[in-house]
Order: sequence, then C-alpha cells, then structure tokens
Amino acid sequence: MKTRFLNGAYLFLSSRGLTLALLVYSVLLVFVATLAQREIGIAAVQGLYFESFFLLAKFGAVKFPLIGGATVGALALLNIIFSGLRYSRFGVAGLGTSIAHMAVALLIVSGALQYFLRMDGNMTLLPDAESDIVVLSDAKHTRHKLPFSVRLKKFTEEKWAGSSIAKGYSSEIVFVKSGAETEATVSMNNPASFAGWTFYQMSYGRDGSSVLGAVKNPARLLPWLAVGMAFFGMIVVFLPRAFGGGENEKR
Repeated sequence: MKTRFLNGAYLFLSSRGLTLALLVYSVLLVFVATLAQREIGIAAVQGLYFESFFLLAKFGAVKFPLIGGATVGALALLNIIFSGLRYSRFGVAGLGTSIAHMAVALLIVSGALQYFLRMDGNMTLLPDAESDIVVLSDAKHTRHKLPFSVRLKKFTEEKWAGSSIAKGYSSEIVFVKSGAETEATVSMNNPASFAGWTFYQMSYGRDGSSVLGAVKNPARLLPWLAVGMAFFGMIVVFLPRAFGGGENEKR
C-alpha cells in the first residue's frame, strides 16, 4: 500500500500534466491578483497572492479559496526535480537537459531564499554623524542594528541651471568597523557595498541629511548562476545538433 502511494505520488509530481496545470494556474493567479490590485494595492496583493500557500480570494461579493504562489513554487520545484529524474536521458543531450532542469530549480530556490533572507530598509544620516541603525521595510518598521556604522562626510545636491529642480544628489560616506574606515560615494544609480550590505541614494532632508536605502541579500548571485546554468545547458543540448551530433545520437 505504501509503495503504491509513493509510486503514485512520484508519477503525479513528475507528470507533464502537472507542468501544464501549474502554467495555466499561474496565469489565472496573476489575472485574479491583477484585478484585486485595484482594491487592496500592490504590496497587499504580493503578500496575499504570491507569498502565501493558501488564500481566500474575493471577487465582488463572492469569496473562493485559491492556492497561493508559495504552493505553486513548491509544486513547480518538485515537478522539475522528479520530471528530470523520470525523463532523463543518457548522452550529451540528456546532460544538457538535466543542467537546464537544475537551473530552473535553482531559480525557484533562489527566489525562496531571497524572500526569507533578504532585508531592506533605509538609513538616515545627519551631517558629520554616525549611525548603525537601518529601519526595515516591514509592517513594524523594525530597527536593525548593523555590525558597523556609517558616517555622512558630505552631501551634495546638484540642480538644473536656472531652476530649483534636483538634477542629481550624492553622499560621501565613511564605513566604520572595528576602528577601520572605508570611504565611498553613493549617488543616483551608483550604489556602494560594504560587509554584505548595499546602500543606494534614496532621498535627502532639508537639514542636510541624507537618506540611504539599505539592502542585504545573501542570495543575490543565485539568479545569475541559474541563468548561466540554463544558458550552458541549452548550448550542450543544441550545439551538437547544429553540427550533426543529434542525428548520430539518435542512431
């Protein structure tokens, strides 16, 4: 009985029908979430529809249960892993397909890791003052203490000639950790990184203060790795066919 159940679960999770169903359902979920965006906003839609396992959606006066994006992602990951095992082939083409499957699985895992591990918020720096506090962008605006401090050395605002409209602004800052100082400049479209954190020029105050966006994302390189793996896997699959290797493999 147990073996039959496990075999049935394996066939279901590795089926191409599940792949198609997940694709169709994902389109439906995005459509319903887009409609709900008008009523509850983008941030609420993201949390309710795409970061949950199950949810109770509302369409007018009608409420109905749905599977959330987290469940879709988990099923997609299992489908990729088990279908890769079930339909794997030997030879160069099989190797390339396996690499491509692992790349997609890594992309899903990286999304989950970024959701759980990523921290982002903002830091307000007063002129010639240090701060080691980042106010996180969560519902409680949690104050997170950094293992180093940041000092604002100079803030510069550049305006368009003959107007009061800001053309650009930048902050000369100093990272201080264990007595050692590292200078950096943060400007629009030019962030600075230190000790796993990346700082962006976000805004500024009339008192000469600078507001920096702060992001820590330990899994930030995984999507790039996944894309590289997928590209390499496709090359392994199609390059031999371009030179006639695919015909020889069939024989």
